[in-house]
Amino acid sequence: MMDDSSLLEVAVKGSSTYVLDFLHYCHTLTSNNGCSLVVLNHNDIYSSKTGPALILQMEYLADVVVKAEPLVTGLATDVHGQLTVLNKGAIDEHGAVRSKLHNLHFKVKENSVEYFYPGIRA
Repeated sequence: MMDDSSLLEVAVKGSSTYVLDFLHYCHTLTSNNGCSLVVLNHNDIYSSKTGPALILQMEYLADVVVKAEPLVTGLATDVHGQLTVLNKGAIDEHGAVRSKLHNLHFKVKENSVEYFYPGIRA
């Protein structure tokens, strides 16, 4: 589990190639051992000028991509943001592998987070 992948780029003095090589190595190592690799990336504070290329490569390697964003419509009192979950390895009822995209809203509470589908809350 990596808390912030943008710090890896800082550690290698801005070379996204080294970061991609390291993440690809970690992905291969965890895949061979039946483990999962979880990487957190902050798009809003990413330091590299080539940041989108690195983010796109990470999304390409990922089986599940979760993006937390503010609401497109602006602030609301009962909804704090939205999650977009892309599951690339989902198997449908016919046994075919397909990508599934889910959009959820969330509200941060004192000790937990409440998730719900858009339009469920009144």
